[in-house]
Amino acid sequence: MRKDVLRIFNEQGVLLDRDAAEALSGLQDPMRCAKMILNDTANRPLVLTRADIDYYEGCALKVEIPILSKGLARIENAVMAPEPKNRIRILKDITGNSTCVGNIIDFAKLFNDRFSTLKRMLAKRRELAGLIPISKVKRVERDLRFVGIVNDSHTTKNGHTIIEMEDETDRIQVLVMKGSRKAADAILKDEVLGILGAFSKDGEIVIAKEIIRPDVPVNNAMLPNDSESILAFVSDIHVGSNTFLPEKWNRFMGWLNRDPVAKDIKYIIMPGDLVDGIGIYPGQEDELLIEDVYAQYAELVNLIRGIPDWIKVIMMPGNHDAVRLAEPQPALPKEITSLFDSNILFVGNPCSLEIEGRSILAYHGRSIDDFIGSIRNLTYANPVDAMREMLKRRHLAPIYGDRTALAPEQKDYLVIDRVPNVFVTGHVHACGVADYRGIKLINASAWQSQTAYQRMHNQNPDPAKVPMMSLGTGEVWVEDFTG
Repeated sequence: MRKDVLRIFNEQGVLLDRDAAEALSGLQDPMRCAKMILNDTANRPLVLTRADIDYYEGCALKVEIPILSKGLARIENAVMAPEPKNRIRILKDITGNSTCVGNIIDFAKLFNDRFSTLKRMLAKRRELAGLIPISKVKRVERDLRFVGIVNDSHTTKNGHTIIEMEDETDRIQVLVMKGSRKAADAILKDEVLGILGAFSKDGEIVIAKEIIRPDVPVNNAMLPNDSESILAFVSDIHVGSNTFLPEKWNRFMGWLNRDPVAKDIKYIIMPGDLVDGIGIYPGQEDELLIEDVYAQYAELVNLIRGIPDWIKVIMMPGNHDAVRLAEPQPALPKEITSLFDSNILFVGNPCSLEIEGRSILAYHGRSIDDFIGSIRNLTYANPVDAMREMLKRRHLAPIYGDRTALAPEQKDYLVIDRVPNVFVTGHVHACGVADYRGIKLINASAWQSQTAYQRMHNQNPDPAKVPMMSLGTGEVWVEDFTG
């Protein structure tokens, strides 16, 4: 039966990942679920995951679809169950799609994909109408418009900024005059910019009149829908650390099970650093209560047993978790996910997903370190400011060679190609809520008190707080479990 079902999917051009195939073959009637999937041509994802199988099996159990004797060609008239409200759709995730080997060619493909994707966004901007390749810029006498990736930038002794940029055809230098409106904006290495300018009198350098970033559209406000669900955000649990806060976690678990508001929480997103890990930084072993990473995840299983069954939990890794450090990170490996029950959905970092019609970009946030180190006035106390800078550049981690390790995938999964309704990060152990052009920005706190490393860098965490959002209205608030 399993081979027949998989053959039919193959004939229809529908792909399944390994977990989805196993889940399908384990069903009592896999053919019934397969018919439901193939009938839903408008909504099914390109690659089916275990979560998709669980969803469609739930639909299939609610309807009667006649068994057809010859394949699935006649299922278009089958009765469809109404879509349940707890529908989760993965839009973009590296998990199962990694192709990198780590050679120079892979890095070239990564940056070419980044450049071409962001260039297409910039080409739609009115200010850049008629843009040309850098190789043709010197032939233009009128105002010129081009797009390039930043190789380097520096400030002259007179306070002007010189940017070295390149595209696939050539390199060029751009001068941003001191005191101009754009001179105050930080230029990051490897970000993609649009330039409107003209050559200097000697024809040696382009003087910028405008610097255009990809940015998100001005108005992305969420329109109300009929959802009654609440989405909560719980980050940086750091199980295994001696600075983990068990009393505050237990207070949260008790609230989830007793407070009337919690009855409407249907989803929790956990954006990384689920455990403290092993060997993450020098001297970490002196700050661990649990010195085995598998034992840390086993303890996490015990801790989340307090989460009520009606809540779907979505877990992603961070830089402390047991996956590769380089981003994008795939979901946790099978030997770890097998410790958890089926109510947990494991995704990669970053991940774009849709929940009840709301698009969510979830990212652990390691690159916040790079943004704070590169842009004046950004601080760990206000991480949402760094998140705004990511949205302006339409990239989660543009800088190569800083603290955030980048994997040389052929496709740049850190480009923000979809404009989300919600953008959530963690990593810096702060709780922050803001709005940028209608997009909800959320930094999801932590469950760890100040570490020696944070003390050394004068970083004060803001733990045991849970941002929450109504999926129906878009309203965001914070529940405080500090005491």
